Amino acid sequence: MTVPQRMAYFFGTNGIVAPGWMIATVTGALVGAQIPASWGLDFVLPLAFLAMIGPMLRTPAHLVACFVAIAVSLPATLLPYNLGLIVAGLAGMMAGAQAELWFERAARQENQS
Repeated sequence: MTVPQRMAYFFGTNGIVAPGWMIATVTGALVGAQIPASWGLDFVLPLAFLAMIGPMLRTPAHLVACFVAIAVSLPATLLPYNLGLIVAGLAGMMAGAQAELWFERAARQENQS
């Protein structure tokens, strides 16, 4: 690419991304100022994790794995040695794998009919 093409590419992509970035930054600053200081990182950390994980839930098997892990994690907090997270993760993975097999089997049976 020539220098003018590189500059056009840079400003074209930056012109699309920068306004959204600025709007999100201002929104975060305004909304973040409304969160009580007593909540601290205990509140923000799970939100950041959910914001990263949410877009990855694309298939029904992913949703099954997510909701099983959530359902198991709540009562699993009572387990000793903080094993609840490990147990919930394993339950979610097993449920997601099983759901994927069920959905594939159902799709094959539907195609054979």
